[in-house]
Amino acid sequence: LDETLKLANDSPGPLTLIFIEGGLPGVNTDFGDSEMLPQVCARLWTSSLRRTKQTASYIKHPTIRLPGGKVWEQMSHRIYRNLDEVYAGDFEGFTYEDIKRRAPEEASLRKIDKLGYRYPRGESYYDIIARLDLPIQQLETFHEPILIIGHQAVHRLVYAFLTNIDREQATELNIPLHTVIKIEYDGTGALQETRFFLGPTRLDEDDGQRYL
Repeated sequence: LDETLKLANDSPGPLTLIFIEGGLPGVNTDFGDSEMLPQVCARLWTSSLRRTKQTASYIKHPTIRLPGGKVWEQMSHRIYRNLDEVYAGDFEGFTYEDIKRRAPEEASLRKIDKLGYRYPRGESYYDIIARLDLPIQQLETFHEPILIIGHQAVHRLVYAFLTNIDREQATELNIPLHTVIKIEYDGTGALQETRFFLGPTRLDEDDGQRYL
């Protein structure tokens, strides 16, 4: 978590992190004659958008030596376009308040059906659900902890999937800024969630994504 704390302090803009942890037993890192310290192999996923890749750039990638002579690059960075934020089409780059001022009829349609509403020449939550199918399938096959650095709408759906929340409720989930959400399973289906607020700004700060 130290690297994540440094990341939060140094990052120039708001960030949202979600940490999804499996239950892989620890392996050892070879420090030569140094004491063998327990380590856990972990993965790093981001969207293809610049702000998530910039956030990920603060995370180091030490080498872990595994049994049998194998080598693991810790937190090797994998970029998924499937994890990109909802594309707002004609309203890309606008805040929700901008949309209400410029196209109140579109804001009203979205308020009526946030899950099914599709931005003009853009995406809906249903489109995100469709493109998340592949990463979710892969997520289910991995045993290592996975750190996902992404965006509000996408995190809502991933979080809803992991916690068994209906997609109709997912669009209103609170995914706060500057926060690591750690989700653990014990192998019996029981779930434990821990949230780490990293600062430096207040939890209710709006980065323009809250109403996506």
